[in-house]
Amino acid sequence: MNTRQKTHMDLNKWCRYIVNVGHVTAILIILAHVIWYFAARSVLARPPDVYLRDYIILPAIGFFVLNSLVGMCVRSTRFPLPAKEYLSLSLFVIFSLYLSLTHDIAKVLLCSYILPIFASTIFSNVKLTRRIFFMSVVAVLLPVVNLYFAGEADSKMVMETFVACFMFICSYLLAKILIQYGHDNLEVIISSHEEATKNELAFLQAQIKPHFIYNAINTMVSFCYNDSERAASLLVNFSKYLRLVFDVNHKSMVVPLVREIELIKTYVEIEKARFGELINVVYDINAEFLSMEIPSFCIQPLVENAIKHGLCKKAGGGTVLISVKKYDDVSIIRVSDTGIGMSAEKLNKLRTIKSANEGVGYFNVSRRINGWRNAQIDIQSTEGEGTAVTIKMSESMA
Repeated sequence: MNTRQKTHMDLNKWCRYIVNVGHVTAILIILAHVIWYFAARSVLARPPDVYLRDYIILPAIGFFVLNSLVGMCVRSTRFPLPAKEYLSLSLFVIFSLYLSLTHDIAKVLLCSYILPIFASTIFSNVKLTRRIFFMSVVAVLLPVVNLYFAGEADSKMVMETFVACFMFICSYLLAKILIQYGHDNLEVIISSHEEATKNELAFLQAQIKPHFIYNAINTMVSFCYNDSERAASLLVNFSKYLRLVFDVNHKSMVVPLVREIELIKTYVEIEKARFGELINVVYDINAEFLSMEIPSFCIQPLVENAIKHGLCKKAGGGTVLISVKKYDDVSIIRVSDTGIGMSAEKLNKLRTIKSANEGVGYFNVSRRINGWRNAQIDIQSTEGEGTAVTIKMSESMA
C-alpha cells in the first residue's frame, strides 16, 4: 500500500537549500584564497595587501551581504515564489561570473557544468554523475602533477588547477541538486496522478443515484411479502452490484471486460424486477474479448442511460444491444438501444456538453474515454428509433 504523504513540491524548501549551497560556495572560495595567500605569498601576481583586499576581504563582504539578502527574501512571506526562485538561482550566475572575471581558465571551465548536468538530466543517476566528476578531476590534475614534478608548474598554473577542481565540485553538487529535484518532481507527478484517479473513482461511485438504491430496496421489500426467493435473489444481486462498484483498483482504473459485463448484468436484473418486459438486454460478445482491459465504469452508465432515457420512456419498452468487435488492433464497443432516441438539437447539445449538469452518465463516460490515449467515443441517435454510443480503443490505449 502506498503511504506517500507528499502531494505537492515545496519549492520554498528548494530555494532555501540553494541559498545554503551559496553560503558554502562563498566560504570555499574565500577559504581557497586565504590558503593561497598564506601558502604562496612570495609568488603572488599582486602585492599581498592588494590580494588580501581584492580577493579576500571585499569578496567575503560582498558574498556575505549577497547571500544574506537573498536568504532574507527567500524566508520572507512577502515575496512571491517566482521571485524567490530567480533570486536563489542568481547566486549560481554571480559566483560563475566572479570566477570567470578573476581566473582566465574559469571562462573555459564553466563548460564543465554542462557535462554532469547533462548526465544527471538524461540518466538521473547520482553514481554516474559522481564517476564523471572524478574522471574530470583526474583529467585536470594529472597533467599538472606531471608538470609539477618536472619543475615546470608555476603558482598560477597550480591556482588555476585548484579553480578547475573547485568548479567540478560545484557542478557535481549542482547535478545532485537537479537529480533530487527531478526525483521530487516525479514523486509529485505520481502522487498527483494517484490522487486524481482516486478522486475520479470517488466521483464516479458518487453517481450511484440515491433513488436507484431506494427503488431497489423498495422492490426487494415488496417481493418479501409474496416471493421470498425472488427477494433473496435481488438482494444477492444488489450486494454484488455494490461490491463491483466499490471494489476497483484505484491505481490502474481499468477492469477486465468480463467484470464490467458482470456489473451490467446485476444492474439489469434489479431494474427488470421493477420494469419487467420493458427491458431486454442482448450481448454480442465473443468469449475471447472478455479478458481485455477497459476503463472502469465506461459501459454500465451507457446501459443505464439506455434503459432510463430510452426504453422506459417508450411504450412497450425495447432492447439494449451490447456488442464488442475487433478490427486489426482496434476494439469497438457499441451500446445501442431501440428506445425513443433524441432530437438532433439535443444530440448536438449532448456532444458538446462541458459539464455534468445535463447528461451526467454520457458526460462522465465521454470525459474518461477522451482522457485515455488512442481512445474515442461517439454518439448517434434518431428520434423515435433509438440511440447508439460507440467507443473505439486501440491496444495501446493504456
